[in-house]
Amino acid sequence: MSKETGVSMKTGMSDRYDIIIIGGGIVGLSCAKTLADSGARVVVLDRGRYQESASTGNAGMIVPSHIVPLAAPGVIAKGLKWLLNPESPLYIKPSTDPAFVKWLWAFQKHCTQAHVDHGIPVLRDTILGSKALLDEWCALPGFEGAGLVNTGLLMLHKSEKARKENQELADVAEAAGLEIERLDRAGTLEKEPALKTDITGSVYFRQDARVDPEGLLRAMEAHVRELGVTIVEGAVTKMQKNGRSMVSVQVGDRTLSSDHLVIAAGAWTPGLTKGLGTKLLLQPAKGYSVTIPSADNGGIDTGMHMPCLVTDEKISITPMPGGIRFSGTLGLQGYDMSVDERRFGPIQRHAERYCGKAHVSPQPTWAGLRPASPDGLPFIGRLPQMDNVWVASGHGMLGVTLAPITGQIIADLIGGNKPAFDPAPFRVDRFD
Repeated sequence: MSKETGVSMKTGMSDRYDIIIIGGGIVGLSCAKTLADSGARVVVLDRGRYQESASTGNAGMIVPSHIVPLAAPGVIAKGLKWLLNPESPLYIKPSTDPAFVKWLWAFQKHCTQAHVDHGIPVLRDTILGSKALLDEWCALPGFEGAGLVNTGLLMLHKSEKARKENQELADVAEAAGLEIERLDRAGTLEKEPALKTDITGSVYFRQDARVDPEGLLRAMEAHVRELGVTIVEGAVTKMQKNGRSMVSVQVGDRTLSSDHLVIAAGAWTPGLTKGLGTKLLLQPAKGYSVTIPSADNGGIDTGMHMPCLVTDEKISITPMPGGIRFSGTLGLQGYDMSVDERRFGPIQRHAERYCGKAHVSPQPTWAGLRPASPDGLPFIGRLPQMDNVWVASGHGMLGVTLAPITGQIIADLIGGNKPAFDPAPFRVDRFD
């Protein structure tokens, strides 16, 4: 027995492992790292980590500022108001799909101040704990390409409505103990002189940071391989269970068995849990981004060094090693991966403001699906109908931010150790 993980360390057959992890995105690799650090023999199964994966095309922000859950008062009203606006930052496509209707019903039930008050300390503590772990990981050899820089984040506003929205968030953040500054236009430009967005001021969140998502993913992959983790590319075609225990997983012509299974498959997690008796209340939330290369990569240098979020249009701007990324939108429209040029339009125009149309138009538009729970908190814990199956998904727009602490909680739960953070708010069965 492994003293730290509480799982048996078997040797012999090459396709026998202590832990199988389905999903090779940042959450799955974070689980692999923490479990391998504890001594477990781990295999990660993934159907492709660098294409449509939400782990690579996201905004690249580490956001202690985002302590208010997505499910908050007024969100449903905004969604209905924006329904006919083809360029709205939030789009909820009407659907009669029972899974979506159930999700939307649970979502609107959680759009209350009571839920916000409950969620803020949970997200604050876990985000800050996760950020501390990420700082440790990115200080290790081999993580130079992750591009983690503790710059802080500017939340920009132009209109009076956006200013009030930012100031209300600043009040919440300050009350929660986060480090912020309220800035006028001059103070904002002092922080980020290369800013081209038309603004009247901002709120500066000192504890936020930026990262290169793909660089971080590649560093994590190389790191876990050094720890002895096996990565198998391919889609899961079958899962075999015996009573309340999962016994094997099939990928192509290989059958792999293990003591424990961790499902960290992002937006595709519900399709896997359904076969194990749980209809996970999770919906894909589509987002877009475009990345403009820097001058030495055939693009342009904007001079930007600090990530910014444009509150009026809900667009993020993130300088990264080798370029700058513009991203935004949240679309609840099923597993549609097509690019709606109308919804991408505000992002494209913002990119052109900084980089010029000639540099933006050749770049491909990225679209990806983020796994969204109805209450804005992730699912981290054991699958109710199974004794040895665990879920790490539902992080929404906080996947990169919460990945390290998610891995640590999963490793603690599997190992029978008390997690540093109470996992109760993340229970998989909390909507039953």
